[in-house]
Amino acid sequence: MLKSFLGKSFGAKEAKELPSGSAHQGKIDLGRIRTLIEFFPIGKKLRYYPEFKKEIVFDTFVVAYCVNGHFVYSGEAIDRDSEGVPTVFRSGESEKRIPAASLKLFQLLVPDTSDLEMKLDYQRRALIGRGRQFNKGNYISLISHAGGKGVSTVDTEVAAKILLKDGPYAQTNMILLTPELDTLAVTDQRRSGRARTCAPVMVSLPEGTFTGPCTIVDISEGAVRIRVRDRGATLPAMQPVVEVTLDIDLGESERHYTIKGAVIRRSPEICVIQLEWLLKDGKFNSLGPLDLLQLKAGLLNYG
Repeated sequence: MLKSFLGKSFGAKEAKELPSGSAHQGKIDLGRIRTLIEFFPIGKKLRYYPEFKKEIVFDTFVVAYCVNGHFVYSGEAIDRDSEGVPTVFRSGESEKRIPAASLKLFQLLVPDTSDLEMKLDYQRRALIGRGRQFNKGNYISLISHAGGKGVSTVDTEVAAKILLKDGPYAQTNMILLTPELDTLAVTDQRRSGRARTCAPVMVSLPEGTFTGPCTIVDISEGAVRIRVRDRGATLPAMQPVVEVTLDIDLGESERHYTIKGAVIRRSPEICVIQLEWLLKDGKFNSLGPLDLLQLKAGLLNYG
């Protein structure tokens, strides 16, 4: 999907008409816009979950920013000051200049990924209703993993479904999202205190492409570092945000954990995984603070 969208030219015209979304975001904090652009840049692969249902996660990416109703299709079309704060947005072939000081509405354009619902099991499809995740007014929570910089999340409201009439994505169904900037949160992985441990874990990649024994060597605020267990073995190639499943058996039935997470960093021997969902009562739920504390205590006391 990413190749299909990004393979098209960025130089065409913007859409001539936009359906109305949120009328006004009020006074916009350009510092938060800078952070949003940094962690949710155009073209970067992201993840999202609809209507706060963290057990339902899909891939997406930002196609464009919509600035006061005008599309900006490239990060290169944003002028910034010495601190990285946007000063001017340039839209369309004519590079219409939109001063950041006049910013009244900032939105994100993403692909209509409704077809991904067909990959869900019946139970999870029923949670969101077929084809209803992008109903106007629904919430879409975006997740961005930025390597060593950390993890960022932001809640957005569906403003409209649109079919672009022209531009680089003409005749393509898109979703216009209005971010709620006060929900923008960044977790800095570099500042998280790490606790050393040595516990076995089975790591599985999607569709059975890899399953192998590894060792958890440390745990921080919501992330674990794992190392391949067998001498001379290497981890397979893994792109950032690829989903992995961890099976952690600490020797007692109540201390067996099945967790899904996303890759933050990977080398041939070591991988850092952000922990996100815990299997409970037959379904994956968000890994809560108490769950994380129990896991950390179990890992630190293993053996």
